[in-house]
Amino acid sequence: MTTRKARLAFNIKRLKGFAQNFRRSKRGMLGVLILLVAVLVAIGAPWMTPYHPINSTSLAGNTAAPSWYRYFPGGEDLSENFYPIKDSDFSSMDVLNELNISITPLVQNVFVQHSSDVGYPGSPGSLAIIYERAVDTLPVNSTIKIVISKEFYYPYSGIPGRMMLGSNLLLARIDGISVQASLFLEQKWPSNVREDLFQYNVTTWNFGAVDVRLFPRGKPEVYTEENFTITRRVLDWISPSSPPIYDAQAAYVALKQLFPKAGNYVFGMELTIRKLEPTAEAVIYVDKMNIRLFGTAFGIMGTDNVGRDIFTQLVYGTRISLIVGLLATFLSVFIGLIVGLVAAYMGGIVDEVLMRFTDALLVLPGLPLIIVLMAVLSQSQYNMTTLIVVIGFLGWMGFARVVRSQVLTLKERPYVEAAKAVGAGIPYILSRHILPNVISLIYVTLALSVPGAIVSEAALSFLGFIDVANMSWGRMLQIAQGRPELWWWVIPPGLCIAILSLSFILLGYALDEILNPKLRMRR
Repeated sequence: MTTRKARLAFNIKRLKGFAQNFRRSKRGMLGVLILLVAVLVAIGAPWMTPYHPINSTSLAGNTAAPSWYRYFPGGEDLSENFYPIKDSDFSSMDVLNELNISITPLVQNVFVQHSSDVGYPGSPGSLAIIYERAVDTLPVNSTIKIVISKEFYYPYSGIPGRMMLGSNLLLARIDGISVQASLFLEQKWPSNVREDLFQYNVTTWNFGAVDVRLFPRGKPEVYTEENFTITRRVLDWISPSSPPIYDAQAAYVALKQLFPKAGNYVFGMELTIRKLEPTAEAVIYVDKMNIRLFGTAFGIMGTDNVGRDIFTQLVYGTRISLIVGLLATFLSVFIGLIVGLVAAYMGGIVDEVLMRFTDALLVLPGLPLIIVLMAVLSQSQYNMTTLIVVIGFLGWMGFARVVRSQVLTLKERPYVEAAKAVGAGIPYILSRHILPNVISLIYVTLALSVPGAIVSEAALSFLGFIDVANMSWGRMLQIAQGRPELWWWVIPPGLCIAILSLSFILLGYALDEILNPKLRMRR
């Protein structure tokens, strides 16, 4: 018991001495500080940003610049996200005060009210347009025009990067009428330009045919809930910086015509109801009428080519670099340690076979070999585990040779011969006499090998061997390649790779100075 207490006290004293020596190392403390910040960022990523690094798309216009760039020369014509209609779900009666509603001519049997029971699936609430049969005195073929609109001020001199708009029209009960509906955007200055963004006609007796016409482009989606048919139409114009899914030049011209400058605009829906029979009635629900203007500037670092937040990708990429770098290094050091220990201590044919296999792997170029191994795997197998295993299994050879050379000298020491003389077995000698004397090599190698693993992961991701479920710094560079003008997208991930790698290099040098007697400073 006394021996154990003395050994524990000695280990605690040695640990305190190591800590004191480490605190004197400026390089080591700088490395710890950088690593600590990286760990805090990796752990706190969900609290630092509300978005997902991969799934949160279309947060703004594609390849949007950072918001702060608007205040520097060259960023005067950038715009930010702008959502004119606050309650686009029509969830409360306040929407009646937010929107302007007009009925022409104003008749007794047609009115608009808020409904809290019917609406788009998952978000109850809509505007109910009611055409009552009981008080209907209108002649056949007469028309009623209903306009639901919102006037707003667009504050930016630059055009939006993307405009998305739409509305849901729910036909609950229609008998003896036809409906024509259109969305419009109108400029409220002397030019008074009006653009009908899309329009459609509905002629139905009992949920019959629905004829839809979209201008200039649209994505029709039809939803069904109980007896109701919900027809939703979304128009998506994308800026010229986006991939050529749409006619980018035509979209740019259209946006430039619609938003040539800051000013007042009116967005709304116009419904024309025509009476077709002597007796008619209808209940039409309008829901999710909304216009969303996505800016050309967004967030701290802007967006990528599909509108994802670059800052979110950078924060979550810290996790991948740390996990891959540390686990791949632990794996490679463990393999190298086992191979070096066994080869040196066993000697003979075991040493010859293991070292020749190590030499064969050493002469092969590392990164090309990793690329070949990754290429052999199918695309579905590209994941973080695969990267860790491949990098780890191809990074142990140098450390194995270092351990072997150290063990060859240690096994001839007198205390090892004494242990053999008293009958100590190989596991006991390796664990009690050999391993403690190479532990300093393990610490230093762990610290100095992590940067290589981080850079290898970044290189593989940059070359297209990516884990589609995770966003890493290498994948960010892979997506951003060919766009050097977007420096706020290209520079940060490369700089983070360099800084994180530098932290482990500083730690490695500090550990080497403390643990290596030849480099230790005498005080």
